[in-house]
Amino acid sequence: MSKVYSKLPKTGLGNMLLVWARGMVFARINGLPYTASSWWGLRWGALIRRETKSRLYLGYFKETSLWKQALLKFQLPFRKLVYEPGVNKLPFNENNLNQVYVFNKVITHEDLFGSIRNHQRLVVQELYSLLTSKMKAKLKDYKSPVIGIHIRRGDFKMGKQTTPLDYFINAIILIRQSVNENLPVTIFTDADKHELSELLKLPNIFIAEEKPDILDILLLSKSKIMVLSKSSTFGYWAAFLSDALVIRPHYDWQEMIKENKKENNYFEIKWNEEENDSNLEFKNEIIKRKSELSHY
Repeated sequence: MSKVYSKLPKTGLGNMLLVWARGMVFARINGLPYTASSWWGLRWGALIRRETKSRLYLGYFKETSLWKQALLKFQLPFRKLVYEPGVNKLPFNENNLNQVYVFNKVITHEDLFGSIRNHQRLVVQELYSLLTSKMKAKLKDYKSPVIGIHIRRGDFKMGKQTTPLDYFINAIILIRQSVNENLPVTIFTDADKHELSELLKLPNIFIAEEKPDILDILLLSKSKIMVLSKSSTFGYWAAFLSDALVIRPHYDWQEMIKENKKENNYFEIKWNEEENDSNLEFKNEIIKRKSELSHY
């Protein structure tokens, strides 16, 4: 019988989740056995750059047993390997072939979530099921944010990929002006505190306490309103898992994370703060949600 294997890259958690999700969804819709490599391990780049996040990911998820991983790796040279198949239902005659479908690339298409977008509920269910009992217990200790802001710094500073701090400040001001209330803001970031000094001058701003990265993603996803950095799969995943209003920079290369649908509360805006039409769209969506925000 065929098998599915996600060889998780030694990268950031958001990138790993992309590889895991494609392999997991492919396995589930085809009824095939699924194996993933280990989530935890040293990320030398993070250590060398002395980042605030170590990215070890130890104890986050229920790991595939080392014995099962070793057995599959032993079998790989003797099986036909099919790399990065489309995440679709296989023809019936291909289901029983003695081959291994391997998922090991972070980016296979410019639309990062295109192949799993229609399986969002399955991904959410499986991700929560994958959490260790310790992570599930810790998650219950935290209050869901009202406004969640993800400010990515770390290795993004090396390639000048950071989103300007003014973008986040202006977004917070516009949200608060739209509802005439200083709604609480929780900042999820790998930045040093001094890098956020101008933003922290605003009232009712809190930096999320240090916790495992997966809990940051899940808590950010529970925000009523979410403001994201450009190009960060960490923030993209929070949006993909959420039912929030998501504000993204208009110059972000990723076109869409989820679809805006009338039957759920999710709405995604690529915001250009210099354009009146974009500001009006932003304000209108905030005002629509005023009733659900007012009791915080």
